[in-house]
Amino acid sequence: MLKPGFIKLQFGRNVSCALLALVAATGLFAAAPALADPPMNQQEYDKFSASDENQRVHILIKLAQAGFADTAEMLLRKFPLQGPNAANRTLFIEGLILEKRGHLSDAAAKFRTALGNDPRLTLVRIELAQVLARLDDTDAAKHHLRLLEAEAQDAQQAAGIRSFIDSLDAHHPLTFSGFISLAPSTNINQGSSHSTMCSPGVAGVLGVGCTGDIAPSSQKTSGIGIMGGANIGYRRHIGDHFEAVLAGGATGAIYPSINATSLGFSQSAELRYDLPDGYVGFGGVGTQAMDPVQVSMSYNSYGPRVSFAKLISPQNQLSGSALYEWRHYPQSPTSEGTALQITAVLTHAIDQTANVALITGYENVNQQLSFNSYQDATIGFGFYKELSHGFTVQGQATARFAGFKDINPFQAYARMDQNYTGSITLTKRDWNWVGFAPSLNYTYTRNVSNMALYDFDSHSLDFRLTKEF
Repeated sequence: MLKPGFIKLQFGRNVSCALLALVAATGLFAAAPALADPPMNQQEYDKFSASDENQRVHILIKLAQAGFADTAEMLLRKFPLQGPNAANRTLFIEGLILEKRGHLSDAAAKFRTALGNDPRLTLVRIELAQVLARLDDTDAAKHHLRLLEAEAQDAQQAAGIRSFIDSLDAHHPLTFSGFISLAPSTNINQGSSHSTMCSPGVAGVLGVGCTGDIAPSSQKTSGIGIMGGANIGYRRHIGDHFEAVLAGGATGAIYPSINATSLGFSQSAELRYDLPDGYVGFGGVGTQAMDPVQVSMSYNSYGPRVSFAKLISPQNQLSGSALYEWRHYPQSPTSEGTALQITAVLTHAIDQTANVALITGYENVNQQLSFNSYQDATIGFGFYKELSHGFTVQGQATARFAGFKDINPFQAYARMDQNYTGSITLTKRDWNWVGFAPSLNYTYTRNVSNMALYDFDSHSLDFRLTKEF
């Protein structure tokens, strides 16, 4: 299956041969047939000098893949690999030996450690994706396969990777995930950073000064929130060109410092038409928010959605959606109305360790009170990068500009906001705890408004465990 050229510093950059093994027609996880006897004995192996270490590595990999795990292990211990690449090569071969013995979790740990040292090891990532798939860790397997798509040399290789991802979905149509996190924040309620505000509209009517107090409940409050949630998804192909995609989720949060709890739900159903390099989807979404203490609904919305994804090249993908929804606020009828939301994301994969994204969006919200209706535009940038020493860094920065449609009678002018948000997430990939890695997110938000009530900033942290690493 492997050629000697694969066994170099990065174990090669061409994924063709290993990918064929993943998507072989004989099955998802076809193993190499065991031979009656090892292809060479210890004396023959010992003939290779240290200068032929590439060939030694190639032989050890072939032995492990052919089912001679004991022989490969014995030779690896008796003649340890040398040189600057020895550590990662040893981890990879040890992982192959464990994989052939059926110790899949231990094999995945070896592969993850090697990728933690050097995320450019293409062959290691391919083996890790295969092992994760065999462990039914579908989300993590698809995460690595999507990264490998950046290494595809042509459209045929990229299609092979996507075919493998589709095979995983077909074998695991029902997926479930959950999370719990600690989230300290300097502004849990997105309250004003000010204690007073000027209301010239009211002041002009009442004949008083324009300075008034902002209620404490509307000022920013710091504290630690505890959040948790769960998501369930279902995918099923209907015929040759259609796919049904269903999803549902629930999230909850507790903020003891402001004595507040919240509970939210979301649902979506979509019928997708498969294209050669993407899909077009039609369906609907719904969301609800409630106060679990009062057992009362505070918000619900529903509406149709159109989505799409288009692979422009193996390294470039464009995706987006358009959603029109009706919004209801049972406790605040004047806030009810409609919203149109349009988003588009262009993602460019630099290589299997890094990608960047351009984010754009538009929103048109109409409420019963025209001075609370607005339009906004968003532009942003995101990136993903796997580093050495087991670190992954992800970041995103967005700028949102909102203009309200009518003059606020309390202020005598129309509200305008500029919202700037930046976040960075750090994941330690080689701290593997039963298939989870620790992840820490920091987010800073600055909302600049010409109305003091809506002018605020916020620093927040979110610590959780993730499976996509």
